[in-house]
Amino acid sequence: MHQGVEMEHTDDDRRGPGRICPDWCVARHGEQLGEEDWVHVGEPLTVAEGVTAQLCLSVDPDSGAEDGPYVLIGSSEYTSAATVALGQSLIALAIRAGSRPPR
Repeated sequence: MHQGVEMEHTDDDRRGPGRICPDWCVARHGEQLGEEDWVHVGEPLTVAEGVTAQLCLSVDPDSGAEDGPYVLIGSSEYTSAATVALGQSLIALAIRAGSRPPR
């Protein structure tokens, strides 16, 4: 399980005390019902006009099974490794563009 802080205690018995919320999570747990309350989300990062990237992880409150973390970019879901590869490709593209001789 990911390290984090204990989630706020609520009267919602579907999530017992001691459930862990990752340090990066900005979700307001306890305000949603069911599966929506199982999702941990990070602060959105604007990567292009109208496109954000956001860290996301869901944890089943009964089994503790995790799905993620993933990085959501627009409507696409990327694993951590795929996000790193994408970032490296973008950096390489920027370097190539910067090394092009002026015309």
